[in-house]
Amino acid sequence: MKTPNREWPIIVGGCHRSGTSLVRRILNAHSRIHCGPEIKFFKDFYSDYVNDPIKHGRFIQSARSILPEEQLISILGKAFIELHEAAATQAVKPRWADKNPENVLYLHQWDQLLGDEWYFVQVVRNPLDTLGSMVEANFKFAIPADLPGKIDFYNQYTQAGLNFYQTHPERSYRIMYERLVASPWEQIELLMQSLGEKAEQSQMDFNSATHQVGLEDPKVKTTQKVHSDSIGRYKNDFSSQEIQEIQEKTSTVWRKLDPEGFYIPEQNNIPEKKSFSFGHFFNKK
Repeated sequence: MKTPNREWPIIVGGCHRSGTSLVRRILNAHSRIHCGPEIKFFKDFYSDYVNDPIKHGRFIQSARSILPEEQLISILGKAFIELHEAAATQAVKPRWADKNPENVLYLHQWDQLLGDEWYFVQVVRNPLDTLGSMVEANFKFAIPADLPGKIDFYNQYTQAGLNFYQTHPERSYRIMYERLVASPWEQIELLMQSLGEKAEQSQMDFNSATHQVGLEDPKVKTTQKVHSDSIGRYKNDFSSQEIQEIQEKTSTVWRKLDPEGFYIPEQNNIPEKKSFSFGHFFNKK
């Protein structure tokens, strides 16, 4: 990665329930970075909702009747960027970040708005715990209800981030949830170094900082510190057959994210006769 520009915006994305809200609060706790709650610009612009009952009545959808998409995104996108800049100024911080899980789907559009002067932070988490957390969250307008749909959703979001990372490694950084909770300070230092910043102790005690109230994971505001309590939660969320199905269908993408095998799920709840683990796939030639 080239020498980071400390003035460039930071765009955070990753599959829902992968730790993006935690990373958002860690960034916002820094004295130079404003990272507010989610602003659903692209999600609204592209009507990216599951079974949206009022799609026809939304502002963006109605605005499309009078201007072509390219012109519309240019006009509204400028206002969106000015919104972030004004919020950072209000917080007396010189730099802003946008956190939305779906940012991974709209990285080309971020290039349209910002050129190539911004950084991408991809947040990733093992698919078993990510999908288990999806079940708990029950975001019916954002995430498919059925397990096959959730698996496809995970693969789509994660692969989209991977594609951009591989194409633009000089302005991309990936943070793995499992590494973050295992070694918080070390991982925060590496993240901030990649952004041209120096880690601050306030980022470890991120919820002591002032955070604006808005759209984000509601659990993160009650979290006192980075912890590993949710590692392995999938064992309480899925049957043995579901665990096997998830592993079979997500192993390819997870192997790209964790080629060293840092996180390999335990074998609990997996049928003995036909046992699968991500380690099984890592070791295949």
